[in-house]
Amino acid sequence: MSSVWLNPSVAGGASMAGASVSALDRVTTQPAAKPAVETDPSSSNYWSISTTMRAGSLSMGSVQEANEIAAAVTDTAAFGLEQATDIVARIQQKLVLAKTVGADRDAINADISQMKTDLAAVVEDSTFNGDNWLAVEAGGRPKVASLLASVTTDKDGSLSINMVDFDTAKSTLISRQEAKDGTLTRAYAGTSLGGVPYNYYLMDAQSREPNEPGAREIRIDSQTTGDEIDGMISSLNRVMIDMVGASAEVSSTRNQVTGDSVLAQGLQGATELGVSRLVDTELNEQSVRLTAEKVQEQLQSSSLNMANVSMTSWLRL
Repeated sequence: MSSVWLNPSVAGGASMAGASVSALDRVTTQPAAKPAVETDPSSSNYWSISTTMRAGSLSMGSVQEANEIAAAVTDTAAFGLEQATDIVARIQQKLVLAKTVGADRDAINADISQMKTDLAAVVEDSTFNGDNWLAVEAGGRPKVASLLASVTTDKDGSLSINMVDFDTAKSTLISRQEAKDGTLTRAYAGTSLGGVPYNYYLMDAQSREPNEPGAREIRIDSQTTGDEIDGMISSLNRVMIDMVGASAEVSSTRNQVTGDSVLAQGLQGATELGVSRLVDTELNEQSVRLTAEKVQEQLQSSSLNMANVSMTSWLRL
């Protein structure tokens, strides 16, 4: 005669283990995003927000690239102005030296001519991405350069592009169209400290529209008088004042552009972080549920094993 004995612990453990396996199967095969779309009433808003944020991040990235180009253009102009101002200062020093007794003015003039060549090279090299804020070619005129600074969005999602404008007439050093448009090619007229009138320009760029009659290029020889040299030195004082002012204008524009670039980088980083957290929330929730179900299954399997061991020991008795 055989008898059947039901161990309640074993039966309960088996039931719980079966339920855990079923739950684990459901979680494992459940797509992360699909149920949320089907069952969550706000799921369309959820994904709309993340998509809008991603579009905003892309806009910020485009602004950042444009800002980097604008910053490079302003950096190139600022560096060119700095180098050119240094060369003009050295030319002025040569003129002061030319006033000393026994100075070799022909040799000094040769040095000045070489420095003018260096100035032209600096101006020509101050080009980035096809933009040169220091030179105007024949047939051209100084222009207003528009630099993309930032992009903002309103509550309707419309984009607004904010620009920073710079008038290159403030930074032009050499003009091959109208000599008066370039700081180095225009004539500066006045009266020296000794009461002698002067009217000099530093460089002859063969402009289509040259300076007014009577204006002379800065150059010296053994016949150049001290009063004439004083007039040249006074002209270069005014040239350098204008060049320092141009450098300040370029630096101010650069600060506006790079300041907006830093802000754009920060906003883009914050947007990408927000999108990542928003989109990954559903996946993280599924991962947590899956882990919990696995742990529960393991615990209940251990419980069932313990119950079986206990039952085997009882039967042996």
